[in-house]
Amino acid sequence: MLAWYREGINPQSRLPYLATYLGHKDINSTLVYLTITQELLQQASERFRVRGVDVLRASTGANA
Repeated sequence: MLAWYREGINPQSRLPYLATYLGHKDINSTLVYLTITQELLQQASERFRVRGVDVLRASTGANA
C-alpha cells in the first residue's frame, strides 16, 4: 500500500488485484490484514491536501 501511495497509484484500484493475488475471495478478506501506519497516513493526507485544495477553495469561494 505504501509503495502504491509513493508511486502515485490509487490503492482502491489495486485492492482487487491484491485480493486475488493473496487468494482471497473478496477485498474484505484482504482488508483484515492491512494495517494503517503513520507513514501511510501521512502519504494519504498529503495526497488529499494536494488534490483536494482546489476543490476546497472552489467550494468556499477562496482565492489561491
